[in-house]
Amino acid sequence: MNKVIGTAGHVDHGKSALIYALTGKSMMRLPEEKRRGITIDLGFASFSPNSDFKIGVIDVPGHERFIRNMVAGMWSLDLVMIVVCASEGWMTMTEEHAKVALSLGIKNVICVINKIDLVDDELLLIQEDAINKNLIRIFNRNIDILKVSSINGVGIEILQNKIVDVLVNSNDDKEINLKPYIYIDRVFTVKGAGATVTGSLKSGSIKIDDTLIHYPSEKEVSIRSIESFNEEKSVVTSVSRVAINIRNFKKEDFNRGNLLAFPSDDLFLTKEIILELSNNYNAESFVRYKNIEFAFGTDCVIAEPIPLFVLGKDGEKSIDKRFLRLRFNRSVALFWKANGVLISHGGSSIIGAGYVFWALSTNVDERRRIASIAESYLGYREPRVYNDLFMAVKGFTEYKDGLDIKNSVRISNLIVLESYLNDVKEKVLKLFDKKLPSGEYMTLSFDNIKNSLSIDHNFLNQFIAHLIKEKVIISFANGYKKYQAAADIKLSKSQESLFNTIKNNAENGIEEKYIKSIVNGALDIKALISFKLVVFLGDGLYYNSKTYDDLKAKLMEGVKSGDIITIVYCKEKLGLSRKYTIPILNGMERDGILKRKENDRIVI
Repeated sequence: MNKVIGTAGHVDHGKSALIYALTGKSMMRLPEEKRRGITIDLGFASFSPNSDFKIGVIDVPGHERFIRNMVAGMWSLDLVMIVVCASEGWMTMTEEHAKVALSLGIKNVICVINKIDLVDDELLLIQEDAINKNLIRIFNRNIDILKVSSINGVGIEILQNKIVDVLVNSNDDKEINLKPYIYIDRVFTVKGAGATVTGSLKSGSIKIDDTLIHYPSEKEVSIRSIESFNEEKSVVTSVSRVAINIRNFKKEDFNRGNLLAFPSDDLFLTKEIILELSNNYNAESFVRYKNIEFAFGTDCVIAEPIPLFVLGKDGEKSIDKRFLRLRFNRSVALFWKANGVLISHGGSSIIGAGYVFWALSTNVDERRRIASIAESYLGYREPRVYNDLFMAVKGFTEYKDGLDIKNSVRISNLIVLESYLNDVKEKVLKLFDKKLPSGEYMTLSFDNIKNSLSIDHNFLNQFIAHLIKEKVIISFANGYKKYQAAADIKLSKSQESLFNTIKNNAENGIEEKYIKSIVNGALDIKALISFKLVVFLGDGLYYNSKTYDDLKAKLMEGVKSGDIITIVYCKEKLGLSRKYTIPILNGMERDGILKRKENDRIVI
């Protein structure tokens, strides 16, 4: 079993000394840290209660200037020790660090009163009582308090046993992301081996030669070697501290906050999210901020906070207190329901926290749907819930084997809610119902429709094909127009002339070279096809639709599903040469009437 724990607390309250007492390893690795005697960046160590149990320890800086480094160190912890100096008690950054632990959803929290050698029993009792009240105020529950002296070792063994007991018996929520991922916290070069990155491995396992995706570049990276807890490994399971050597990449290709992960449905590279605020934070308090910072994983990004509005029964707009829309200054990679902390821009105050409720850009309609259906999804973190949420907001999702969603229909490779389908269909028909002064229905391009209704590009592609199939609209010129029955269609003189020629040619149809030879031929044949008066059978051959339907019916007389029909049989049945028979059979394949078996056809 592997776990990762860490410290939190005010500067100079003995966090690094405590880790040294637990692990025997000094946390001060940077020259500046050694000179000043405080932790500036993240420090890492480990200890092993037994041969089968490795516990990684992250030391986070306590100074308020390094609050972002502190968040970067705390995001992956299975347990956090809030360290308080016995002589100084609860301080400003103790408060902020405790809020971060709460905001990041860390369930296992221990408070360690350190430096008890500096106070007498009476003062220690007073400090313990005050600390306990602050812990209950923030966490709204009792937090175990242990008293130690890192200098003389008093209470260290008891603390070690407590850590092991909590980790072994923890019933903390399982990771919702089933695939392994690592937020990078350090990058360096190993001579002769190239770029190496470190971080905490969450979910699943990784092995040598695995290929992960690097975000935000979305490039594939291959693992050359792995080190975990100072040992070379071929396979590492979560939760573990890991150092990964990457093939064919340079140090400059990576930064703290970058993500290494396998592709996942609930992983997003995005510049905008909607945050579900937690811990009684209220969206109204962010109205005065122009920019804030959002810290998650080991990353921290500048964000513009934008309130979500809801309409009351009287039509009046008000701020939805539950959510805050964040627009980032760059793309970030994060998971659905990932925890994040909001920090004052350029400052050190924790001003909010929450979960990623939605991780895609949204239009006005989608934001209104989010506000209206949110109550059913607040707090839930199961992957199945995300599928339902996505459908409720977008109205559709990609079809996958086994995906069963009530009150939905399948359109090509999409599953679409019937209510959403009907709503969009009604809006599209309103666009097409408009007529020109001539009485003809308007022709609309793809972009006309998309921009007028703010519809997803992929969905609109499939939806238009569906409307054409259902004879709601037709392809026309460089766009689409409302479907008209043949009796209602008004042909131009050149269109009517071409149609009569094709109709009079009956089974011989018209070849493409003839159409190209006449004025307006290319435009007129496209219009006739759009009106369903003419069909293109391939091999440069066009038929009157009624003639084609009559030939299909004649060929299908006396045959049933599963029958095999040969080309010779079809030629004799239709009384046509191979030149015309083959295009007709090909057309029937496209229509789903026949399927090919070598040179023969099978009736479906």
